[in-house]
Amino acid sequence: WTNPQILLKMKMNAICFVKAKPQVIQTDKPTPKEDEILVKVHYSALDTALEPVIQKTFVGGMVHKRTDPLFCGWHFSGVVEEVGSKVSDFQRGIEVFGHLPYSSSTTQGSLSEYVTVKSDALAVKLKSVEMDMAAASTTEPLTALQALRDIGKLPKQGGHVLINGAGGQVGSCAVQIAKVLGSKVTAICSTKDTDKVTELGATTVIDRKKTPDILGQLEPGEFDVIFDTPGKLSARKISKFLKPKGVYVNPSPDDMLDFLLGKLFTLF
Repeated sequence: WTNPQILLKMKMNAICFVKAKPQVIQTDKPTPKEDEILVKVHYSALDTALEPVIQKTFVGGMVHKRTDPLFCGWHFSGVVEEVGSKVSDFQRGIEVFGHLPYSSSTTQGSLSEYVTVKSDALAVKLKSVEMDMAAASTTEPLTALQALRDIGKLPKQGGHVLINGAGGQVGSCAVQIAKVLGSKVTAICSTKDTDKVTELGATTVIDRKKTPDILGQLEPGEFDVIFDTPGKLSARKISKFLKPKGVYVNPSPDDMLDFLLGKLFTLF
């Protein structure tokens, strides 16, 4: 005899999108595999990637699978509820934050009561950081850190960084990270963000709204890393401002042909 209740799958509430409109539905609560962790989500932060996903654009299909129903959201914070048999670095009850993968195979959404993730998608939340702040601090700081330290190979001391879009989410994180890494920061931002970016530690702030010739404010061979967070600078024009071994980092090229030509020019 089998208890029929055992065969019933547990349910959870989740936000799904139908014709780009959100609605709350009940769906199956995920079960962690042996190498996964089940997290009860306390907060989920919105992301600029949400719009192309729910509009089902080409770019959206690169960061989330087109499913029906469509569950979205990547950033989250919460508490570990269950761990798989092969997980040893997290235990039940630990407060964590993390993000789901930006991938065409991702079907979950963090705008749900529960998510399952691998260990490398999680970090233990500091007690001094509130849950809502933790959820909002996953992708942007990691993007900035990877751009400057891992891809840009920024020197540990004495470097010089140009950050375009320094007033945005990724850019403001990049300014702070560059300062911690011992670099001088030249920042490009809009008028409303100049005071904030200066307070965050930028050495020089260029107001793009009041500066017709932004590139005219720069010196050739000046920067170890140029981090173009909105992908709006011309790679062909900006590459001359890099030092001989400098790196131009563009997380979202606005003009792919220009970006590829700019990469080509840096080889010569």
